[in-house]
Amino acid sequence: MQAKEIMSTPVVITKGNVKLDRVKDLFHRHQINSAPVLTEEGEIEGIITSSDLTAIHNQNLLVRDVMSRKVSVCALTARVQDLGKTMVNDGIHHIVVMDDGKVQGMVSSLDVIKGMLN
Repeated sequence: MQAKEIMSTPVVITKGNVKLDRVKDLFHRHQINSAPVLTEEGEIEGIITSSDLTAIHNQNLLVRDVMSRKVSVCALTARVQDLGKTMVNDGIHHIVVMDDGKVQGMVSSLDVIKGMLN
């Protein structure tokens, strides 16, 4: 099984200059736990997760102030087993799926578990 078969789409993205309270609302409305942070040119700048939001009490901060700059990415054809190993080894729960320099989807640790059970 491959990333393209288990990834979530469409991907909700955000920008680095957005206030945290807006991202918190975005997560709640879309029932998501992470979002890639893109530059104005559409390149990945980082990732923000619900863990980042709960650790910060000043909601006036910007996404770029708290986001993780190290982002795990994979291709559409990445094997689910390899995604699981990356998540375990790197202690992460979300991987951005890319194709031709563009975000195509997101894979969560729950997506990997479901994929491995099928």
